[in-house]
Amino acid sequence: MAEQMSMRGGGTLTMYQDGPRVHMEAERPSDGRGLYKVWLHGDRGGKLLLGTLAPEGGALRLRRTLSIGTLERAGCWPQFWAEAPLAFAFSGQSDGRWYCEQHPDRLVADPILKERCAGAMLCRKGEGAFSLAVPFRTDRPVQLPTLFCLSRVERWNGQLHLVWDFDSKGQPVVPHKKEESGQNNCQ
Repeated sequence: MAEQMSMRGGGTLTMYQDGPRVHMEAERPSDGRGLYKVWLHGDRGGKLLLGTLAPEGGALRLRRTLSIGTLERAGCWPQFWAEAPLAFAFSGQSDGRWYCEQHPDRLVADPILKERCAGAMLCRKGEGAFSLAVPFRTDRPVQLPTLFCLSRVERWNGQLHLVWDFDSKGQPVVPHKKEESGQNNCQ
């Protein structure tokens, strides 16, 4: 017997168990905004990427069959919920919202920064400027160590990120002291 649940971010996930396997089909309306990924979240903190929704029959769909053992090892069985967030916006203009920029090296001017910006980063574009962000972890090296003192910490999607601001020419912007705290990361 098939079960259906609503996914956070829109759409539904339909699943049925067939012995040691679980067949899943995710579907959401096609809005033309970009690529959506489907994630499973276990009630005890597990997380598993199910995959990327693809256009099919006027909607976005994804079909997967996984073993119960795989779901258990990921911490997503038997209790879990699903989400389908926008993972990549087709429009480079994101209206001030964060999106996944696949080539941030093309946005920055400095050759050393271009090397360090290899790989996808979060990006937020505004009027004549943009920001780049990466997850912040105390147990890993900082991706842009030469710019660490120009960063600020922001929480996005439940995780801390280091954020750097750049002008329209791709040059880093030196943050101004905040009147409330009087400090930036350089002090």
